[in-house]
Amino acid sequence: MVKSYKEASKFPLVEMSGVAVPRLILGHLPFVGETYQGPRKNRECFERFSDLENTVRILAKTVEEYGMTVMSAMPAIEGKLASHLLEAIRETMRRTETEIALIPCLRIPLKLDGAPIDDYRRWLTYYYVERQLVGRKILKKYLEDPILRYRKEWAEKFSQVLTDAGPYQKETLEKLKIDYNTLRQALSSLQGFKILFIEPGSETDFLAMTGRLDLLYQLVDWLRNNFGYRILLGTHHAGSTIPILETSRIEFDGYVTPVNESGVMMFPTQMKVLETIKSIKRPVMAIKPLAGGRISPRRAFEFLFEGLGIDVCVIGVASEGEVDEDMSLALKILST
Repeated sequence: MVKSYKEASKFPLVEMSGVAVPRLILGHLPFVGETYQGPRKNRECFERFSDLENTVRILAKTVEEYGMTVMSAMPAIEGKLASHLLEAIRETMRRTETEIALIPCLRIPLKLDGAPIDDYRRWLTYYYVERQLVGRKILKKYLEDPILRYRKEWAEKFSQVLTDAGPYQKETLEKLKIDYNTLRQALSSLQGFKILFIEPGSETDFLAMTGRLDLLYQLVDWLRNNFGYRILLGTHHAGSTIPILETSRIEFDGYVTPVNESGVMMFPTQMKVLETIKSIKRPVMAIKPLAGGRISPRRAFEFLFEGLGIDVCVIGVASEGEVDEDMSLALKILST
């Protein structure tokens, strides 16, 4: 008989909108070739996890030895390894006879005149909004954030668009649309899995900061009414976006946002993010707790769980050694 994710979890459970969630969740990014440590590391992960057996071996270890039974994921349309990971999860459940519940991250496919919005102009739009909140010092953070800088020529390209282009303007944003056909295709690949929450991704920041909460409201309503999903909203700009969302009429169940000791990917500033998450009642699921491998697991977990009292944390692992190091330590901290 297959064990439920709750029965098999060795991590303490917390309740989020009536759903039992382990306080530690397995992240998906290393399994799809994203490490936040540069092209070489990304290639290593891509090659390793292109082999289904390598992925299943690590997933089975997390389930059988550490009772890790909830993880994040991506729809299969996001690429070969995203599809590969869903297959590996199914196989791991079969071999371990244990349910693995998912919290998938759902990219919001935003279109202008039928074409995707430009990522650099999207970030430029964030920059102009956040510059008004914290001043011109925000430029340094945009150019030097360690995770942003790992992207090829990030600083050079952002500096170029800052010189040559402007943020998206109101008259342009009135034509913004969500591609629901793409969303239906994405969600179809998640059928058959136990979905605890769906996380519309960091495009949430764009809709909030540009005043298009109407589109986000429609999306959340569509996901609830058509699929029955509970919703966590993803944000990389919690200090800017959460105050907007907290005063909106959108019904959702919590936030997914970077929280770490170094302030990596915490916009507009670490202080602003921490002040914001301490002021709200909705639960927070912390991502990037190790800042892409730049913070030791002990420091990361103590900062989040003991220092901040964060509800849930998501960590990525790329090897069996990382599984042992991270999960044994997290179990110890969360069990005391």
